[in-house]
Amino acid sequence: MLKNIYQIIKKNKWKIIILVVALSVLISRNLFASDSDELVTQKVVRQNLVSTISASGFIKGKNQATLHFQTPGKIAWVGVSQGDEVKKWQSLAKLDTVQLNANVQIAKSNLRAAEASLDRIYDNVKGHDSDESFSQKEVRTAAEVTKDNAYNSVLSAQNALSNATLTAPFDGIVVSISDNFTPGANVTLTDSIMVADVSEFKFTAQVDEVDFGKIKLGQKVEISLDALADETFEGTVSYISKAGVKTATGGVVVPVEIQFDSNGHDMAVGLGGDVEFILDQRENVLVVPGNYVKQEDGTGFVYVLEDGHKVEREVSIGLTTLTEVEITKGLEEGQVIVLPDMTKK
Repeated sequence: MLKNIYQIIKKNKWKIIILVVALSVLISRNLFASDSDELVTQKVVRQNLVSTISASGFIKGKNQATLHFQTPGKIAWVGVSQGDEVKKWQSLAKLDTVQLNANVQIAKSNLRAAEASLDRIYDNVKGHDSDESFSQKEVRTAAEVTKDNAYNSVLSAQNALSNATLTAPFDGIVVSISDNFTPGANVTLTDSIMVADVSEFKFTAQVDEVDFGKIKLGQKVEISLDALADETFEGTVSYISKAGVKTATGGVVVPVEIQFDSNGHDMAVGLGGDVEFILDQRENVLVVPGNYVKQEDGTGFVYVLEDGHKVEREVSIGLTTLTEVEITKGLEEGQVIVLPDMTKK
């Protein structure tokens, strides 16, 4: 038996030698490796730290209005095109008013007839103020109501005629105009002309209801526009709506208007983007990634790498953001800390 073993070793000696060497290396690494071979580390740095909340939105003009006719009808005249500058009370478009004028005349004629009928009934009950019968009162009242309704019909017809012309509510430009705004075409209540005052721009952000209480008037904001990805703009919260808006997904957002601190930018109404509302900020402070800090019962702990070994150290925590933490006591700039989840205590 020993002879057979000797023959096997002699025949496979190089393979056995290689296997022994490999096992020796593996064992030595496990025995003599320092803690740092398995640890994920990060240096403590000094930098500015800003706590923010985010929201998305779009650009609006200083003023803007979407104008549409109160009743469907046929376009008789259009006096503007997209991009045109307009003045306050300037006429923009007009409906065909032939039928609208006729409606006014018909309403006036009905009013005259109702007034004549009422006068006749008044004449019949003259002198019966103290002994008017229930039948006479019913006839008189019905005639008075008919006259009132005829008068209201005149007002309605005149209002429809006056609304047959769209006018600019302020100085601005025509931002958009529906394709149906063409002479001879029929327009509906959804067809419109949008006018905007672009002498100044503002950004309207849709803030999630959970962040509503963190927004304050005068709060500083950083704005990033999708169309101008290389630039960041500063702004100030100028208005916070008191009415939440239901979203398509069932949530609630609150519109918040932001005034740009500078209006010398090449912008356009409707451009979308994101904003960062600045809640708090610190300058030149010690900062570490948030996932390197453990908190237990209000106390913070980190693992510091010293001589290749991890050492737990208590720290005081300042401003905290989604990804970073300010350390006010317990660490120094340049120290190496260890990711807690990778430690083996």
